[in-house]
Amino acid sequence: MKTTYVKQEEAIARADRGGIYERWRWGGRLLIDTDRMASSGKSLKHSETEKLIAEAKAAGFKLSAREIQYRIQCARAYKTEAEIRNAIADFETWFALTQAGFPAYEVDADEPPADHRTRQERQRDAARQLALKANPHPYLPFDVDKFEPITTPLKELVIELEEQDRITAGFVATGRKRRSYLDALIEAADGDLEMTWADAHKRAIELGLIDDEDEGDDTVALLNEDS
Repeated sequence: MKTTYVKQEEAIARADRGGIYERWRWGGRLLIDTDRMASSGKSLKHSETEKLIAEAKAAGFKLSAREIQYRIQCARAYKTEAEIRNAIADFETWFALTQAGFPAYEVDADEPPADHRTRQERQRDAARQLALKANPHPYLPFDVDKFEPITTPLKELVIELEEQDRITAGFVATGRKRRSYLDALIEAADGDLEMTWADAHKRAIELGLIDDEDEGDDTVALLNEDS
């Protein structure tokens, strides 16, 4: 089965004007591909460059890592149809455009951004919007913009949940430590919530409710500082 990128390679091979527009479309499509791009959106996921090159080679096309980066750079430089049309008007070949470094073009402020989704993705998103209108507050434990339900394998949800559990555990541990510390201060103050933090801290140390060393040198010095 041909991938979207192989089909676009075929379009590039058939194109006039050096395939500038088709390469721009290829790069734009890649930038919104959450299966290929890292979550940061700044780079491809590990080994995805090699996969794209291998897919192209299997279909009889030559593709390099540098060419992939050029296409991504082009899509980032020209976010609208108007911008890429201006570039095509000024440069006869893709090589000339890459060597020029993808110069910027001014367009009207109301120029809409290019839509690089496939037809199936547009239909999916339209159906999703209709569903949201019918039920605007559905409970979905994972972000569907990050994890497409139709294509996301469960292993990616497992990785996401484990990372979130790790972060949550860190917050819980910090919260418990703060609660234990505050409870010690309140006990040292005999429940007097008008007592200052510094005074309660000093008294808690004197009563042995907290360990002076456990609170850190900077904190202890600050709170023990004579006013």
